[in-house]
Amino acid sequence: MRIAAASLTLGAASAQVVWSGNPTADTFVTNGTLNGADANTNYGSLGAISVAGSASGNNGEYLALLKFDLAGAVAAFDTAYGAGNWTITSATLRLAGNFATQGAVPNNARFPAISSGMFEIDWFSDDSWTETGVTYNNFTAGTTASLGGFTYTPPGNNVQVTWSLGLVPALTSDIASAGAVSLRLAPTDTTLSYLFNSRSYNTAANYPLLSVTAVPEPSALLLAGIGSLILLTRRRAD
Repeated sequence: MRIAAASLTLGAASAQVVWSGNPTADTFVTNGTLNGADANTNYGSLGAISVAGSASGNNGEYLALLKFDLAGAVAAFDTAYGAGNWTITSATLRLAGNFATQGAVPNNARFPAISSGMFEIDWFSDDSWTETGVTYNNFTAGTTASLGGFTYTPPGNNVQVTWSLGLVPALTSDIASAGAVSLRLAPTDTTLSYLFNSRSYNTAANYPLLSVTAVPEPSALLLAGIGSLILLTRRRAD
C-alpha cells in the first residue's frame, strides 16, 4: 500500500506545466524595392508580418522577427518543481493571418500575394533589435540555430497554425536564462509569401503565441515520491 501511495503521488507530481505568451516585440524587415517595400524602412507598427522569398512579388526577401520574454515561464516552472528542477519537453509557435488563401492579395501593397512554400524558424542570438527601430539595412545577422524547416500551405483566413520547434541547446538554454528569446523566420524558397498577424493587430486571439512545456527532472520526482512515502508512513504510525 505504501508503494502504491508513493506511485500515485509520483504520477501527480509529473504533470506538465505549459507556459504561453505573446511577443514583446515583432516585425519584419525587407530588401524589397517595389510597392513601398524598402530596406531602410521600419515596419514595426503594422498589423501583419511577412515572410517571403525574393521572387514573391516585391523584388526582395522578407524576414520576420519575434521577441518573447521568458521570465514568466521560468517562474512558473520553478514554482511548480523547484528552481531549475525541470526539463523543457516542447516549444511551439502559433500563427494566424487574415490573408491566408492561395493567391490572396493583401490590402497593403507592401505585402506580396499569398503563396505556399518553404520557410525556416531559427533561434536568433541578438536580442538588441527593437520593434520600431530595426530595418533590413541595420539588422545584424547575429548567430542562428535552426529550429526546423516547414512547408506553408495557406490554411484559410484566421486559421491558427502551430509549428513545433526543435529543442536545440541554444533555445533551451536561452529559455532557462529567463530573459528575452528572439526567433527569426526566413524563406527557404523564392516564391513563398506567408503573412500573419502581429501583436499590433486588432484581434488579440490571433497574436503570435509561443508555448513552452516543462516537466520535472527525474530527481525532483524521486524526492517528491520519497517525501510522500515518508509522510504516509508517519501518518500510519500515528
